[in-house]
Amino acid sequence: MADIEWGSIADWVSGIGSLTAATVALYVAHSSQRVRLRAHCGHRLIIGIDHPREDVFTVTATNVSQRPTVVTNIGFTFGVWRWKQHGIFNFIQDDIGHGIPKPLVDGESGTWSARLGPDNHWVKDLVEKLQVNWWSVLTWRIHIHTSNGGTTTVRPERNIRDMLLAEIAARKIS
Repeated sequence: MADIEWGSIADWVSGIGSLTAATVALYVAHSSQRVRLRAHCGHRLIIGIDHPREDVFTVTATNVSQRPTVVTNIGFTFGVWRWKQHGIFNFIQDDIGHGIPKPLVDGESGTWSARLGPDNHWVKDLVEKLQVNWWSVLTWRIHIHTSNGGTTTVRPERNIRDMLLAEIAARKIS
């Protein structure tokens, strides 16, 4: 039987150390190039001295990475697998929000809003046109797409989900 020479322990330790250093260097280089957005969305109330009370659905995203990006699209999904419904929000720049596309540099935020209208007409349209049910509300996700090919997915806050559930319950009663 042939004798196997494994070398010295110092050779093994230095080899493992070199491999670990290379792995960490690649991870740091990759993570610094990744675009990360911190986002949230939900029902907001706009009030002001010269502005009447206005209810809006708002999506807000902040670029928390060092790499600049452009928000190119904001969409949503209801459901799972083959029962999934997809949609796109059409945000235009106005006095309550930015338009799309919106460039975001390090630390910059973008806000996109849709007016709910009198008696929350936007919520009623969403429920009626997409035939939203309680399962749809449970699986509702907002997707923020960026120019580098990344997507940030957020779950809408409870306040807007409760508005949808209330509208679904009201439709069942009537």
